[in-house]
Amino acid sequence: MAHLAFIFCCTVWGTTFILLERVTHVMGPVEIALWRLFSGAAVVAFCWWWKSDNYRLSWRDLGLMACSSLLFTAPPQIIQAYVIAQGFGHSFFGTMVAAIPLLTILVSVPMLGVRPTSRELCGVLGGLLGIFLLVEEGMHRGMSVSLLALTMIIPLSSALSNTFIKWKLPHVPAAPLTATLLTVSGLALLPLHYSPDLLASWHIAAPTGVAVTPEAMVYLVLLGVIGSGVSTMVFIWMILKRGPLFAGMTTYVVPVLALFWGTFDHESISGMQAVAIAGVLAMVALVQTGAQSEAEIIEPAAAGDGVTSLPISAEAEYLVSLPVEEIPYSDRRAMQPETQVA
Repeated sequence: MAHLAFIFCCTVWGTTFILLERVTHVMGPVEIALWRLFSGAAVVAFCWWWKSDNYRLSWRDLGLMACSSLLFTAPPQIIQAYVIAQGFGHSFFGTMVAAIPLLTILVSVPMLGVRPTSRELCGVLGGLLGIFLLVEEGMHRGMSVSLLALTMIIPLSSALSNTFIKWKLPHVPAAPLTATLLTVSGLALLPLHYSPDLLASWHIAAPTGVAVTPEAMVYLVLLGVIGSGVSTMVFIWMILKRGPLFAGMTTYVVPVLALFWGTFDHESISGMQAVAIAGVLAMVALVQTGAQSEAEIIEPAAAGDGVTSLPISAEAEYLVSLPVEEIPYSDRRAMQPETQVA
């Protein structure tokens, strides 16, 4: 089941970029983001209700989630659709996901106080060189510096979001955390949807004179229900069952599938782009092969003992974190992490 879940997540996330490109022909970035956020939240919330989870969020947690949603979750939803709609190829932007684990190491230094090892530092520096080559390739295609800067916000936001959640919200179960982040992000974008003049001035309005096709609606449902909802829960299940290192290996496959779909769609894949993504993935491999193997969580003999759970890796949007501090044995939710997943 774990390997099937792995294949499922890689397939869904690797296909997201070509589906998103198709939808941008008939809908604007804000419309697409709202559909994805609310449909994904509905799926996760339904599973949360179906599992009869009685967890209740505190006002402090809601405030922190609202902060994370406004800063790290909502903006990339619009940016991703916008940059893909510019016509430079969806496969190019699909390769940027490879930068997330390397950027996570960087942002963990100031936010978590975690210093990278020499192996991790070497991987980050080498990976940044590969990202520079990708940016150089984008400039050769005619992309502006501002568009490339917007593109880099997407993996950076994912890294910041995952690290922030690991820092401030490690105790919140996966289903309520994911559902709340998606819902708050969608609510934050609603005023934009009803501000046509602002959308036009920001160049993120929907295409004019184009009718929404049934195919586009199917793609949109897949992006929201499967891409933002089901795949997130499956990824979290992999982390709880097999550990973050196993789940984090999706980083290797998603960019490759994005390039495959680009080739299928007759996009131009340059030699520099192939070398750059190979270099970035090699640096991710260097970092992950040096990581310690996840230790099994063994139930303590005495009720007063504590259990330390594993940290979560961050390779996708909306990933959530397991606790990193010691958790009392009396907390049955911590002792049975599978109850945290819808």
